[in-house]
Amino acid sequence: MQEGTGKEKGKEESQRKRKGDGKKEERRMKREGGLQICLWVTSAARQTQQIRKAYFRKIMRMDIGWFDCTSVGELNTRISDDINKINDAIADQVAIFIQRFTTFVCGFLLGFVRGWKLTLVIIAVSPLIGIGSVAKLTGLELKAYAKAGAIADEVLSSIRTVAAFGGEKKEVERYDKNLVFAQNWGIRKGIIMGLFTGYIWCIIFLCYALAFWYGSKLVLEEEEYSAGTLLQASVFLGVLVGALNLGQAAPCLEAFATGRGAATNIFETIDEKPRIDCMSEDGYKLDKVRGEIEFHNVTFHYPSRPDVKILDELSMVIKPGETTAFVGPSGTGKSTTIQLIQRFYDPTKGMVTLDGHDIRSLNIQWLRSLMGVVEQEPVLFATTIAENICYGQEDATMEDIIRAAKEANAYNFIMDLPLKFDTLVGEGGGQMSGGQKQRIAIARALVRNPKILLLDMATSALDNESEATVQKTLSKARFGRTAISIAHRLSTVKSADIIIGFEHGRAVERGKHEELIERKGVYFTLVTLQSQGDKALMETSMQSNPSIPQHVVKAEEEEVAPANVTRILKYNAPEWSYMVLGSLGAGVNGAVNPLYAFTSISFPKTFSVTDEEEQRAQINGVCLFTLVKNPLQGYTFAKAGELLTRRLRKIGFQAMLGQDIGWFDDHRNSPGALTTRLATDASQVQGATGTQIGMIVNSLTNIGVSIIIAFYFSWKLSLVITCFLPFLALSGMVQSRMLIGFASQDKKAMEATGRVMGFISVLFLKLTETMNNCSKGYRRLSQPKTEIGSPFSLAEALWAGPLLFQGWPHGPDLSIPQARSSPLALSLTPLLYTHKESLLRTQASQVICDFKVSTSKPEKHLYYDVGKL
Repeated sequence: MQEGTGKEKGKEESQRKRKGDGKKEERRMKREGGLQICLWVTSAARQTQQIRKAYFRKIMRMDIGWFDCTSVGELNTRISDDINKINDAIADQVAIFIQRFTTFVCGFLLGFVRGWKLTLVIIAVSPLIGIGSVAKLTGLELKAYAKAGAIADEVLSSIRTVAAFGGEKKEVERYDKNLVFAQNWGIRKGIIMGLFTGYIWCIIFLCYALAFWYGSKLVLEEEEYSAGTLLQASVFLGVLVGALNLGQAAPCLEAFATGRGAATNIFETIDEKPRIDCMSEDGYKLDKVRGEIEFHNVTFHYPSRPDVKILDELSMVIKPGETTAFVGPSGTGKSTTIQLIQRFYDPTKGMVTLDGHDIRSLNIQWLRSLMGVVEQEPVLFATTIAENICYGQEDATMEDIIRAAKEANAYNFIMDLPLKFDTLVGEGGGQMSGGQKQRIAIARALVRNPKILLLDMATSALDNESEATVQKTLSKARFGRTAISIAHRLSTVKSADIIIGFEHGRAVERGKHEELIERKGVYFTLVTLQSQGDKALMETSMQSNPSIPQHVVKAEEEEVAPANVTRILKYNAPEWSYMVLGSLGAGVNGAVNPLYAFTSISFPKTFSVTDEEEQRAQINGVCLFTLVKNPLQGYTFAKAGELLTRRLRKIGFQAMLGQDIGWFDDHRNSPGALTTRLATDASQVQGATGTQIGMIVNSLTNIGVSIIIAFYFSWKLSLVITCFLPFLALSGMVQSRMLIGFASQDKKAMEATGRVMGFISVLFLKLTETMNNCSKGYRRLSQPKTEIGSPFSLAEALWAGPLLFQGWPHGPDLSIPQARSSPLALSLTPLLYTHKESLLRTQASQVICDFKVSTSKPEKHLYYDVGKL
């Protein structure tokens, strides 16, 4: 008796030890699961930041010819929306996919060890995974959205002109036309992804059918295995779990395909080698610069217009220390020659030399540092006047800035402003008059004391008084320098040492003012036409708008309440029929898993049917049902989501154009920030509908059917589990509240990046002098903004791991924004799951031990599944 009692005690202690080891192992797996998500989200955040920086740096290195062929407005969309899609593809989805794919591999390996014949037959028909078509459609969709973003950026940057001509409605229609293309590609992608998911599950169920059929042959005919061996020795179950995990990896594959499509354009730009690298360290620097510039039979075509010859065998010499003026009709290549001197472009034929050296052999940064440039349309950055002047020379002191302002006749009006040199000029200098912008630009050119001075109609925006003063200043500034001046007002070039007349891309005459008048050539014709023209136009200066209000009033930021889901769904109301059909498909999908206990039993019954025709009909019915329900859900939700995205972008763009002009003067409403909102906000709103609704319906159906089945078989055990559902819902609500705060922070960070991209639009679209005068200062300005452009911080990633791994066998399908939660919600949810599972197992063991539920029922596996909900 004592020996028996001792054995029983030893057995109980052994069981308790195994149970304790099992709990420790489960806790360890959960910690590792949380860690894997945490590390992948952290890695994705850092990679996304590096990709964004690399893309931004490469754009800064590209030559002007590249921007002639690239819509600058697309860049804002690329750096925000496209890179966000890359982040979605390389974050938690990778961890979940690796986990599920590893389960798939291990399941099949186990099957090979226990029963290689059956496993070999099943693996022969395993689904072939191909996501190339989805990636291609994603790329086409993003290209269409990028074109629409380019239109939005173009319109918002020229909002005053659009408003002046009443072109708002026309521009909205042009924007919407490009959205239609993106919408169609997105719908096609949804159809392909739905078919792909349905195909995977269809093949999986066919694998099950084949497994039962061939397994029965191995048991009954060849007698190599017993039925218990196939089922209990993990042959069938290993293959079953492996195939299920492969099917559950489909959402990850969709994210990979979308990220791959977005990454294609991004990495094409990053890998592209610019023809003229403005940051290259190659080339040599001359010890002494005289400033002689010579064109040797130069022929040039713009990259965007290769069939149009701008310069035709141009040959001319610009002597050092002289002021040379270029005159001629518009379109004869005068401004193009200045761009060639700065090496914005390289000649198609011939060469340009500086002191006898081909400028292509010189260090490009050093070459441009020799030049001070004032363009026809001056562009200022959205910072202070002092910073704008300082961009001409990065190490300029305040004394240098003041001196340059005085030389440009800008000092007096600057000192009349409330904040003087600390006055913000607005986006693109929008809060300054044309004359004021021009004088600040001249000061920016003079602050570096350049060897070569390039003036492209530098005084064209000034009134008569300012023009005369600045002209005298420029005359003094030109002394001892090589100066090139282009002007339509011929009175400003009379004093030039040499005047060169241009016609049809060639220098057709050369001489002083009196000499060219006597020749009666191009210059004489221009002087005659101008003197007979509208003198009033020449005498009238540009009207100066009030540049800066006398008292700067800081606008208070209004707290905008987050939009509720009901309002979002209201915008999606026209697609209610698609939503209903999609919800129907999602509901069926949700009911499949809890009903799997019955379907797994029905499979053997199907193969026990003696009539082959009836047997084949039942199998075909199951497979056809699986093949149809996923494409139905994919198409309907894709169409509803894409239509909503198009509608929101159109309404948002229309609302922006309906604002008063003063609204655009706010730095928060810069063209770059607004374009970023159109690119990212609409996509995020779509995340609250479309496929997300499908997931919600799927989950609710899953819970509902599971609870019904569980109560049917054991109402006592099910009642225990159901008590946890309200608490789990509460934790979800807390998480949702916290996510809104992080989404707001991400939005601000992305809009800051968008403002930087808006600067690039101004910098390159208008071919300003900032490429050579302001590159260093501009990079210094943009660097901190590109750093905050990464929307996912390390702390948020550390929270993501435990949140994404709360006890699900394979982790829930959550997107990156959902991966961020608060410490409160973070600690609440895993705690609930842990105690729920412990209570479930304890109660289940008690119920089974009391023989209130028969352990022989195959449906007993359902209890644990219900506990996982």
